[in-house]
Amino acid sequence: MTWAPQRGQIIVTEKVAPFLDYPVVTIRQTDEGSVMIGDSVEEAGWDTTVGAGVVSAEAERAVRMFPHLARLNVVRTWAALRVMTPDGFPIYEQSGSSPGAFVATCHSGVTLAAVHALVVAPAIARGELPAEQYGAFSPRRFDVPAIA
Repeated sequence: MTWAPQRGQIIVTEKVAPFLDYPVVTIRQTDEGSVMIGDSVEEAGWDTTVGAGVVSAEAERAVRMFPHLARLNVVRTWAALRVMTPDGFPIYEQSGSSPGAFVATCHSGVTLAAVHALVVAPAIARGELPAEQYGAFSPRRFDVPAIA
């Protein structure tokens, strides 16, 4: 089983009037008007360096989709690591040794934000992650006997 970090890079533009009323995998507009551009996945080890080549490719694709983005100023860029599970799915778990401590980790906090805010957070606030709902997301799913 391989657990490895993947680097992702994001571009954030200045705020503009709303134009993106539907979800797009590589581009999102915040309620405040900033545009977030990014869809990179790099096997870069623990390196969090922003790479001009990747950011340029992301920007070029975004402008092909929405030409008016070419007129916007870039406010910031960043790179961050996502430690991916082997199956790419989240882990939700309550600590067996530290009551009240929970783990909630996933690839895309943006994509799963509604589930985290409306389902997972209330369960954690109640102090439980019921196995019937969350058991499939336990890290124990990776404990497969070698002879299986």
